[in-house]
Amino acid sequence: MRSDFNNLASVLLDQLAMEYYKKASLHLDSCARVAIDILTRNLFERTADIGFLATDSEIRKYAEAVEENPETTNSLHWKKVLGSHFMEYVQKYSVYHNIILLSPQGEVLAQLDTNNFVERTTDSLVREALNTDHAYVEISRPTDLLPGLDNPLVYAYRVMSSDDSHPVGVLCLCFRLQDECRRIFENLVAEDDWTIITLLDSEQRVIASSDHYQFPIGARIGVSGEDGCQIIRFSGREYLSATRIAHGYQGYTGPGWVGHALAPLNHAFEMSEAHELENIPADLINRVVETATLFSPELRDIPLRAATIQQELNRAVWNGNLWLISDQSANNAAFAKVLLREIGSTGIRTRSVFSESTTNLYKTVLSSVLFDCRSQAALAIDILNRNLYERANDCRWWALTRLFCDELAHPNLTDPSRTLRLTDVLRTINDLYTVYSNLILFDHLGRVIALSNPAYGDWVGKSLPDTWVRPTLALRNTQSYTVTSFSTTDLYAGQPTYVYSAAIRNPNKSEPVGGISIVFDATPQFQAMLHDALPRQENGSLVPGAFAVFAGREGHIISSTDGSLQPGSRLSIDPDFFNLQRGESRTGIMIRNGRYYAVGSCMENGYREYKSTEDPGQTDVVALVFSPLSEHVSEDSEGIPPLQESMKNPPAIHSGIGENTVDIACFFVGHNWYGIPSKHVIEVIDIHGLTPIPGAPDFVKGCMMYREQAMTVFDLSTAVSTKNPERERRHRNSVMTRIQILVLRSPGNRNPFGILVDSLGDIAEIPVTQIEPVPAMMANGHSLVENLVKPGKGSPERRILIVLSVDRILRRFAVEYAAA
Repeated sequence: MRSDFNNLASVLLDQLAMEYYKKASLHLDSCARVAIDILTRNLFERTADIGFLATDSEIRKYAEAVEENPETTNSLHWKKVLGSHFMEYVQKYSVYHNIILLSPQGEVLAQLDTNNFVERTTDSLVREALNTDHAYVEISRPTDLLPGLDNPLVYAYRVMSSDDSHPVGVLCLCFRLQDECRRIFENLVAEDDWTIITLLDSEQRVIASSDHYQFPIGARIGVSGEDGCQIIRFSGREYLSATRIAHGYQGYTGPGWVGHALAPLNHAFEMSEAHELENIPADLINRVVETATLFSPELRDIPLRAATIQQELNRAVWNGNLWLISDQSANNAAFAKVLLREIGSTGIRTRSVFSESTTNLYKTVLSSVLFDCRSQAALAIDILNRNLYERANDCRWWALTRLFCDELAHPNLTDPSRTLRLTDVLRTINDLYTVYSNLILFDHLGRVIALSNPAYGDWVGKSLPDTWVRPTLALRNTQSYTVTSFSTTDLYAGQPTYVYSAAIRNPNKSEPVGGISIVFDATPQFQAMLHDALPRQENGSLVPGAFAVFAGREGHIISSTDGSLQPGSRLSIDPDFFNLQRGESRTGIMIRNGRYYAVGSCMENGYREYKSTEDPGQTDVVALVFSPLSEHVSEDSEGIPPLQESMKNPPAIHSGIGENTVDIACFFVGHNWYGIPSKHVIEVIDIHGLTPIPGAPDFVKGCMMYREQAMTVFDLSTAVSTKNPERERRHRNSVMTRIQILVLRSPGNRNPFGILVDSLGDIAEIPVTQIEPVPAMMANGHSLVENLVKPGKGSPERRILIVLSVDRILRRFAVEYAAA
């Protein structure tokens, strides 16, 4: 049995190592994947920005003016106008640190950053932007345009003449790469976390790092192309690392970078305390653990094997004590009893170590799932806020489009040529920015002048809802915008969405002459965001059955990956998941559709300027991520002990020196404690070999060969248990221990018979003074009770031991068997 425990210890250590590795690798994989995918989503927006801004009329006019007269570059008027224009743009799109306009020959014509004194560039970027067949040029490398920056990220495209006959310049947008990466890393790595997140270029050089001291920018990290985690050595230290390529967004896969997350090998497998379980009731945790599908069969089997080994040890000790009692000639019987008791106690303590270790690991795995749900909910909110940040920017910038200002200020707005011209521009923008269902221009009366989606052409000339128009026309400046609540609109096929709007102002005056409304394509966009935030398995695939939800503070669903949860309906869940401060998160466990789910929720907290305290944005949004923990819920929520808890025996009753005693063999049937005088007990044996008897009544469990003769085995539970013995027995048989057979002899019957017991207690030496006869009300012909044993003085449990009569058991079952 000691050898069995040693073998089991080896299995336990293997399972511990596997679970720790799985947790560490999933964490690193998630950090690497999220970092590169969030950045890729952000950069996708930049590819649209450069294409549209390169067609800006103010930029085009200036480039043409310089082409006609190179001295224009020294004009204070042009510098003031274009500098103000660039500043307006960066105030809205704060992800850029500089905007540079170049001539086709590489001369710097204008730029936002006046501290950058570059006058000309020889970078091939100019030639590439002038000749590319793509919608943009993207570079991430040192360039003489931005001296002093190791890996600037620049988007460029040619600026064409008014008649589109030839290029008159090249526009460059300079992205705040390090600032953006810092924001991403801070959301992924806690202060006490040893994880380091980096981005690597195609040559495996660090271009961004969450820890510049351990992994400085420019350092080269040797990473293999293998899936899963690997151990790398860098600067004399070993790290566990995971590398993930960009998942891509709407066909854009980024500059070819990868996300790379690492943890020092001596800290990579540290398992934090299961804080996510602190506010979850212990009985709910136990029920989830009993039914959870998170654990491998090998891990599930450890407590069962430990229980089996300890049960066999207990049976050997029990039978040893019975032998000592029956053999009056045994030498040193008292010492042998003590020795057997200590062996039994050692087995219990050993099993307790296994049970405690596996239970703690179960809870750690459960806590890890809860942590993952909370992290993924925070990711969903981060993606949402970054996306809607761009929508708020877009409507404000497009409202400054000179063509829109001029045309809406014209007294003859009904001219078809104007409508066609405006429609073409809106469609061009919508082709670049595919996250919109429709772009709408309206005049100062709220009438639709033009729109990008031809399916809604019948709206031209109609008035928009006053709830859109009035707040938009009342906006005070170009930094302001309005947004509707998440509600249905006829301009989105009757489906709910957000509509962002900004005022379009008279070119020479400040009063609004109309506005622009952009209809967010909410259904597919929110679905894509939530899909990207779903929990994933170790191989990168989605967790089966997991789903994610965006909802308002009141619980009304905005979007869900679960088709049964429709937008507008209310999510039935604990209100605490919604009653959160901005940026706060929560975890918990709930039951849905007959399964336990881990739940993580996170309240939005804005991104950059979006959703600041002065922001007029829509109602706060909560992201919730659900991951299944089981295929079903526990059958009974009451009476199930914790997994690590063995069958508790009441304190053994031992006599004082010189007292007359009787040896009683104690055992459990269900949760009830019984005893039989030891002289009637032969031994306890395993249930293996028990054969059911066809047609026998329920209390006859079958027969088996015992010492070369057939022995009948009875089930006492129907006669003595007051609860549901079969449910208790099924639970204990599957989780705690196996049923055993107590072999008994009756003085008046030579043939032994057996009874089923769920667990063994002590073989107690009971003082005769504590044994009392059965009360008269229990002394009828059907009662199996022979005596009652009072608890001893000082016993912490005032629990009575019920002593059964072997003769009465045999007589009652024989009579009932015959009657059946």
